[in-house]
Order: sequence, then structure tokens, then C-alpha cells
Amino acid sequence: MNIRTINHHFSVSGPLTKADFHTLAEAGVTTLINGRPDFEEPNQVPDAILRVWAREAGLEYYFVPVVSGHYSAQDVAKFGRILLGAKGRVHAICRTGTRVLHLWALARWEQGLSQHELKQAGDQVGVDLDGVLVTYQNGYSQPQNLH
Repeated sequence: MNIRTINHHFSVSGPLTKADFHTLAEAGVTTLINGRPDFEEPNQVPDAILRVWAREAGLEYYFVPVVSGHYSAQDVAKFGRILLGAKGRVHAICRTGTRVLHLWALARWEQGLSQHELKQAGDQVGVDLDGVLVTYQNGYSQPQNLH
């Protein structure tokens, strides 16, 4: 499992094995967000099984499936509500971790984090977040609170 830690509260990765769920729980993760639509790739573990694995590991589990680069205001708002409601560390997964990092950045932007702070967070894990912020602002939806 290749985890990219964004801050003390949030991390991302690609797909997880059943054992990874327990490893995350032991490391203090309390909430898991799956941002990957079912059947995106052959042999992908579906949402229903991931949900069971999360429950067995004692993790809160949320399914926010999005297609890379297409983030609706509803998806961003849902992701943001999950982040705000989490009782501990949050880990999010998709094919590579980038899509859920984008959702995190958009949600945190909507919640008031500056573009500069988001850029720094992305830079520390090698992901340029400026593009997704501009693209979201200019067309995929219209955020209520742009910074």
C-alpha cells in the first residue's frame, strides 16, 4: 500500500487489500472514503466488499464515486461533510489516490483553505492542485465560496 500523507488528518492511496484495512485502523484511521466507481477496471474489488472489509476493521466507510476530472458540487460537498464529521484520521482511495486528493482539495477550498495552502499540500506529495481548482471554478460546477 503506497500511502501519501497529506496532513495529520488525511491520507490517500490506490486500491487496498483486506489486510490494509486493518493496518489503517491500527495506524489511527477511523474513516475510509472510496472515490472509485465500481467496474472501473477488471478485477477491481467492488464497493459492497470494501464496505464489509471496512466494517470488519472498525472503520466508517463512505462511497463517493467520481470520474477523474468530473467533480460536481454535490460530490465536493459530500466529501467535505465526511471530512468535517470524521472523528479521527481519514483515508481515501481511488485508482491512484489523485482523484480523492482532488476531491479533498476542492472540499477544503470550499471550506475556506486558501489556494496557496492547497498548493503546498499537493506539492508535498507531488501533485499540482492548481489545475483542478481552476478547472472546477471555470466549468465543472460553480462553487459557492471561491478563494
